[in-house]
Amino acid sequence: MEKIENIEDTTPLILAGKYELRKVIGEGGSGIVYQAWDRNTERLVAIKVAKMQEEQLKAEMEMLKRLKHPMLPELYDYFYEENGYLVMEYIEGEGLHNIIKREGWIEEKKAIVWTEQLLSLLAYLHEQKPAVIYRDLKPKNIIVCPDGKVRLVDFGAAFSMNYDGKQSENLAGTAGYAAPEQLEQKKLEPNSDIYTVGALLYHMLTGYHPAKPPYGIRPVRSMKPELSKGIEWIIEKCTKMEPSKRYQTVEELKKDLGRIGRLGRKTPCYTLKKLEKRIWLTDKKSVGLLGIGLGTLVFCTLVTSIPLLAKEKQNLLPVIVYNKQGQKVVIRYDSIYETQGNLVFELEQELFSKDGTQELSVCLTDCTTGERKERTFYLKGENTLKSSINN
Repeated sequence: MEKIENIEDTTPLILAGKYELRKVIGEGGSGIVYQAWDRNTERLVAIKVAKMQEEQLKAEMEMLKRLKHPMLPELYDYFYEENGYLVMEYIEGEGLHNIIKREGWIEEKKAIVWTEQLLSLLAYLHEQKPAVIYRDLKPKNIIVCPDGKVRLVDFGAAFSMNYDGKQSENLAGTAGYAAPEQLEQKKLEPNSDIYTVGALLYHMLTGYHPAKPPYGIRPVRSMKPELSKGIEWIIEKCTKMEPSKRYQTVEELKKDLGRIGRLGRKTPCYTLKKLEKRIWLTDKKSVGLLGIGLGTLVFCTLVTSIPLLAKEKQNLLPVIVYNKQGQKVVIRYDSIYETQGNLVFELEQELFSKDGTQELSVCLTDCTTGERKERTFYLKGENTLKSSINN
């Protein structure tokens, strides 16, 4: 069936004896979508006219019938007359591609809200048995409804994965949005949809279609510096060429969108400065232990391992440090090293006294920002003091 222009200016075309075509509301690789009037039910419907084999039409129909999600259109009917026809719920709203064209780009907070809504749908699809891969997430397939929520309207490229590894062999998707493995007709996984999410975010936030000038997916802040570092970091991870380097699940991506303000920063790095100490000793000796919970504190990387013994003993501080694996490390003045987890600082036995008070100052300096964090610990007698230094 050829595309019909200016339907409203011609005698109404009736399909299946009851569907009166009114106007074109969408067009893509999988077919043309018309707004139509169902004379039997007296309601507006959307009719997708697709040039496909009857078996393909039936497969899409069966998929839509078993998928029930508020962001998907409801399937009412289907029939085959030279072309395939799917009769679906008519969704009121505006295509996202038209909004981007009119406004230039989408504000970051709004783009994140819409993306989170789409991720809830993708999570539902990926949880199906077998999983459903959508493959063609793009502005033309997204309707923004009057209530501000988004819905997905085209399922022509979607397919179900089979556990025996067989997949649809037809090339589907849109240049600029489709994952590299999709265009190369390699095996797809749910994280192929993650790539399209990143491409969609890029288009929304910059206004540039990834398959048109300036081509490709660039760091978004190089184009719009006001965007957050976190959203740039997320898009870059979504659109990694190698599937294993992307988010592996929708839940991972949703989690990062929820903490976007903490993403995109350089890994915090700290320098452990000189440990100042003023010790009052008596004849009674005891062993003191200071446990400092550093959580996920990461120090600047200078060396990957710390020798247990040092040649320049004069540069060593009289403090023994254990990592959370119980391994002993030696701290030098202004030493820099990488570690994660808890550190235990142990003072030598002769520095401790049951009756005296010991003061230990720890200063951490962020190597990137220069921010200093300092804490002083007072140890008395045989008590063990534990405290935390938080990022």
